[in-house]
Amino acid sequence: MKKTNLPPIASELAPRPKADLSKLRSPISASDQQVEENSRRLGAHWGATTSLDLSRSVPMASLRIVIPEYVDRDLALKAAEDRVTKQYLVLKALSEAGFRVDPQDLVEDKRKLRGR
Repeated sequence: MKKTNLPPIASELAPRPKADLSKLRSPISASDQQVEENSRRLGAHWGATTSLDLSRSVPMASLRIVIPEYVDRDLALKAAEDRVTKQYLVLKALSEAGFRVDPQDLVEDKRKLRGR
């Protein structure tokens, strides 16, 4: 079998010039509210959770309830299947039952926000 010479790799390792970002258009000015509404609309359309204002913090309360084990098991399975938390499922059910739950408080998995 004949050996094939490989092309030199030196050109691949050379540093590349930095991109010239000066020619980019300036961003369109929009209010924070418009950006947030648009982001939430796009997130809902594509099935993504958007969290723009992580500093917004409403007082939270802990709720301890005792439920049948089979309900907890079904809740855990549904949460795993939908890739959300049990808290999200409970808040969503409360919202659908007519209780006020602000959209920014209906976060599918708050654990995902901690890594940011």
